[in-house]
Amino acid sequence: MREAAAATAAARPQWSNHEKGGVMKRPVHLLRFFVLAALGFIATCVTVNIYFPAAKVEKTAEKIVDEVYQEKKETPPPEQKGKPQSLKEDDMFGGPTRFAWLGPAPAYAEEATPVSNAAIRALKEQIGQRHQELLPYYQQGQVGINKDGFLEVRGTSGLGLPQVATLKRLVDADNAARRQLYEEVAKALGLRPEQVSQVRQIFAKQWRDKAQAGWSVQADNGQWVRK
Repeated sequence: MREAAAATAAARPQWSNHEKGGVMKRPVHLLRFFVLAALGFIATCVTVNIYFPAAKVEKTAEKIVDEVYQEKKETPPPEQKGKPQSLKEDDMFGGPTRFAWLGPAPAYAEEATPVSNAAIRALKEQIGQRHQELLPYYQQGQVGINKDGFLEVRGTSGLGLPQVATLKRLVDADNAARRQLYEEVAKALGLRPEQVSQVRQIFAKQWRDKAQAGWSVQADNGQWVRK
């Protein structure tokens, strides 16, 4: 009997300590793999929404385009004349500062106010001055506004060599100023460099929408038309 039991024990598979550890570790590795795969799948499904102040950019573009096209002139804000405060309003309640602890009033019109600074105003003035020189070329269809918010030479028929050179110089200078304008507006709003293209598209719509009758503009599908 003892010999039979010994023979049976010898026939059983013997697991080494290393093999036992490997078998136990396999479920742990598999669990880690599935967790990482699930996290990767979730990450691909999550869309990061980056804030873009479309209303503020649109208002800024509308104001600048109007002033360049001279549809509206920039005027300084009117001087605010505050009414004299009574003793009851100022002394008894301590004026507006007494209620500062209640928190600031909500800025409902914040999104609708245009952004401006010295750089933006200087670029707007450059584009506006150059616009007067470009007007005859706009009216004759020799220069147009493309879908990206820049100018393009559409034809030079009837122009002499000096006029062609002048037109190309004006277009190149204007496009350089426009490109810098879009970047400055984005910078003033604290936007990311990759969001400049969104600013440019909003300006492009305003340039084309407010163009005068007879000007060449490029539609979003790439087709050129005369307004």
